Amino acid sequence: MPYPSLEQYNLAFQEHSRVLDDPELKSGTVATTGLGLPLAISGGFALTYTIKSGFKKYAVRCFHRESKALEQRYKAISRKISSLRSPYFLDFQFQPQGINVGGVSYPIVKMAWAKGETLGEFLEVNRRSAQEMAKLSASIESLAAYLEKEKIAHGDFQTGNLMVSDGGATVQLIDYDGMFVDEIDTLGSSELGHVNFQHPLRQKTNPFNHTLDRFSLISLWLALKSLQIDPSIWDKSNSELDAIVFRANDFVDPGSSSILGMLSGIQQLSTFIKNFAAICASAMEKTPSLGDFIAGRNIPLSLTSVSMNGDIPSSRLKSGYISAYAVLPAWDYSACLQRVGDKVEVIGKIINVRLDKDRNGKPYIFVNFGDWRGKIFKISIWSEGLRSFPVKPDSSWVGKWISAIGLMEPPYTNDKYKYSHLAITVTTIGQMTVISEADARWRLAGPNNSRKTLTSTSSNQEALERIKGKSTTSTPKPVSTNATTANQAILSKLRASTQNASQARAQTQHIVPNKSSSPYVGQTRTSVSQSVSPAQSIQSKTVTSNQQTSKTNIIIKIFKWLSRLLH
Repeated sequence: MPYPSLEQYNLAFQEHSRVLDDPELKSGTVATTGLGLPLAISGGFALTYTIKSGFKKYAVRCFHRESKALEQRYKAISRKISSLRSPYFLDFQFQPQGINVGGVSYPIVKMAWAKGETLGEFLEVNRRSAQEMAKLSASIESLAAYLEKEKIAHGDFQTGNLMVSDGGATVQLIDYDGMFVDEIDTLGSSELGHVNFQHPLRQKTNPFNHTLDRFSLISLWLALKSLQIDPSIWDKSNSELDAIVFRANDFVDPGSSSILGMLSGIQQLSTFIKNFAAICASAMEKTPSLGDFIAGRNIPLSLTSVSMNGDIPSSRLKSGYISAYAVLPAWDYSACLQRVGDKVEVIGKIINVRLDKDRNGKPYIFVNFGDWRGKIFKISIWSEGLRSFPVKPDSSWVGKWISAIGLMEPPYTNDKYKYSHLAITVTTIGQMTVISEADARWRLAGPNNSRKTLTSTSSNQEALERIKGKSTTSTPKPVSTNATTANQAILSKLRASTQNASQARAQTQHIVPNKSSSPYVGQTRTSVSQSVSPAQSIQSKTVTSNQQTSKTNIIIKIFKWLSRLLH
């Protein structure tokens, strides 16, 4: 059956005491944003709302996507978890008619709020502590052994589904949508997990058995081991909330992974990295248990080699960016609008940062990616989220490139000032990452970009600088894969330059916001390099129209001369 949308659930939770069936939830208080709207968190097939009832706190999961045999799955999983009485899992209630939306009843899952913080939040704060990393690694080993013994699997190991407490000594799994238990083995898998923690062949083979978590546990343990040895690996690998040391790109082609290459040069990790590369390049069913991996047992025959220097072989293309979510340009309002209700990754350049207080006097920050008076995408950081930021965004962030991951919320419109804003609400620091412009281009180009253009590795030098943790801001240089002679290569570059120049001429009209008496926005920066149209394409430099025209004319003349020379 079709489930309600995010907008419909948000409307329902504004009067939750009327639409919820559970007496304890009906009497509770729903967590809201600074605008007074229910705060929803996306994950898998469900939207999660937070309700406090007395001294208790609950996660209420409402389904907005079809999941095969949903009730049968959850009842079987609930029975199994109840029988285990394990501290690794939370008891929950599947309520088939838990909420009424538009006169129709839909199921919900009521789950006690797990103690501690998510793995991603824990690592943001504690990754530099070798002691904490050692305790967490030991906890992961114990959890892996328990899952093997009970022949069950969570199905979606990732930073948001593992809760950590007691300085890493205690871990707990949440969100059981894709869990495997024997009773439902014939139903098949209902999800594929987060790509940055999954074997590269999981999507293709889609297995459903108790070994589902093996690869995830190995990659996570190896990441923690690396951080324990050298905390700077976090920055050298460009780690973030949804990517702990490794990314899907490293799994797909381990032989050309600069991160695996770098780690293989560390004596304590060398054998582990070699074995991990072999697992990545082998069939998923050959993945050993974490215990066997640590002991060096049942490692599949190596089908690939890892460069000890982390250099990408010249014969290989740099693989395109593989994201767990749809990747959207922040300046494309229409593209963002189509993804309302989805968890997405949005990439953009900050135009304005607005700090103010809401109607209850609590501080908030809006990070805008366009002129606030129009249709734009923005990042909302309400008071609860601000507490997690050691360094809060301010005007010095204008011009920075950002990757933001979260639920795309419905548009908020204002008839008086005639604007419409789409937003992601950031509640933890790891949701928002500052990236280089080169990284932004790579992410926006998508997974299929490797066969269209290559990133020049002066370009190898830039890759090494990134590994060393140094920021890069140079623009990736397009390299034609069809150029066979030096003259043809020059001609191709000139052709690309001419096209870029034409685009630049059409895009040098910048919106310079005026001061406004609106309580929503303060004075914005008006420098040409920072105040741009939200529809503008990525430009590494801003030039005047006359300068660009002159440059283009010269390029065209050279282009014609070379054409005559070649033909």
